[in-house]
Amino acid sequence: MVRNTKNEYWENMLLLQEQDRERLAEELHDNIISQLNLIRLNLNDKKPEELNRDLKKSMQLIRELSHNLTPPDLDEIELEDLIADYLDQVNKSIEVIFRHITIRTPISNPVKLNLFRILQELMTNILKHAEATRVEVSLRISQNYLILTIEDNGRGFIVETHSGGIGLRNIQSRAQKIKAIYKLKTEPEKGTKFIACMAIQ
Repeated sequence: MVRNTKNEYWENMLLLQEQDRERLAEELHDNIISQLNLIRLNLNDKKPEELNRDLKKSMQLIRELSHNLTPPDLDEIELEDLIADYLDQVNKSIEVIFRHITIRTPISNPVKLNLFRILQELMTNILKHAEATRVEVSLRISQNYLILTIEDNGRGFIVETHSGGIGLRNIQSRAQKIKAIYKLKTEPEKGTKFIACMAIQ
């Protein structure tokens, strides 16, 4: 039984690493490389200030990607502060409202990291695809449970047509790893709401 549990753990770890690599490759190809190619093609047609603006935008994307890949120092920060720091950066691109009701219950580092990565995945999808103008994030921690909610006012989507995407698979794997249950509610033109809940042990 112990051996099976260890095997499952390492299989999940390898799966998450592979999904992260796929997501990184997709992000590099779809965003950064395509933007740099556009800059190269327009070198002779655009004004220097326009090229400078485009380069700054590409540099910002690279910084965000680097930040997303760097594990935070989980021992030194509470989950609500980790989320608040990240959302402060996102708030420059979209209106973000963060509400939290928490008590000082110890949260393990694996739980912190996986919930944080789930939040990052959802926010990346919102910024790239949802065309939302507002996101509300809620964190509730009691002695017995934790609930994380992310809701946007974007264009929504049909879950069935996106269920095989890297982002949703990544969220599913990370939720399973920390024994969290989650629900994704969305319809075209009606926004998206994600709720994750887990017991605190």
